[in-house]
Amino acid sequence: MKKNRIRKLEIVIGVLFLLFASMIIIGRLFHKEEEAIIEEETIADSGPQIDYSKIDVISGKYYYEDENFASIFGIDVSEFQDVIDWKKVKEDGTEFAYIRIGRRGATTGLIYEDKNFEVNYNGTKENDILTGVYFFSQAKDEAEALEEAKWVMDHLKGKEVDLPIVYDCEEVFLEDEKPRLEGLEREQLTLNAITFLEELKKNGYDVMVYTYLYWADTYFDMERISQYPIWFAQYDTDVPKLEWPIRIWQYSNQGTINGIKEPTDLNIMFIQKNGQPE
Repeated sequence: MKKNRIRKLEIVIGVLFLLFASMIIIGRLFHKEEEAIIEEETIADSGPQIDYSKIDVISGKYYYEDENFASIFGIDVSEFQDVIDWKKVKEDGTEFAYIRIGRRGATTGLIYEDKNFEVNYNGTKENDILTGVYFFSQAKDEAEALEEAKWVMDHLKGKEVDLPIVYDCEEVFLEDEKPRLEGLEREQLTLNAITFLEELKKNGYDVMVYTYLYWADTYFDMERISQYPIWFAQYDTDVPKLEWPIRIWQYSNQGTINGIKEPTDLNIMFIQKNGQPE
């Protein structure tokens, strides 16, 4: 009799153990499925899924269209393009323009307004060109990145922008002086970008991050950076070679645009067919 009770108890314990193990397995499978859904949504929301083989080239300008997306053509400029005739730029088919609002010195660490920012801003607005601004960062830490974001907001007071504000951090090569970003690690440079972008988002601005292949591979944690729209620069290639979805592809830095004397960056922006920048 005692043996039967022990045997029944062992059976009950065995059944309970199997039920418990099954619950754990089902829970893990559900969690993995949930993670997969989240990951899929994140990828889907991070930028347009573009079939780059459908890009057409017409008179040196890139265009795109499929069932869901189309494109608009644009440029980005700074004081290096000197005085610009924005009426001619518009007539040459330019639909959007990013203008540099300011920069941090690569050695001094001081922040400067782009010498032609005001005139370029007014030129785009007067000629009905979609307007965006970018800031060239050389922030060494989060405090400096926050300072840059606040500087941009201060200089935009009273001004409307049509496109996301862009964080642009790049390598600077100097012959006689040491660049202030030399030696900074990927983690710090990623945190700087996120700090800048999140401060602007917190204050109601749309944001975007500019990068190129070497910087993305070496100095950005793209798993974290890809939560933001990406403006990607890569030249001398038929298609952009970045594994993350992009919103803008800067495909040339030697473009010729009527109304601009100097070589100019050329860009294609992918947009949803409702006409809103994706």
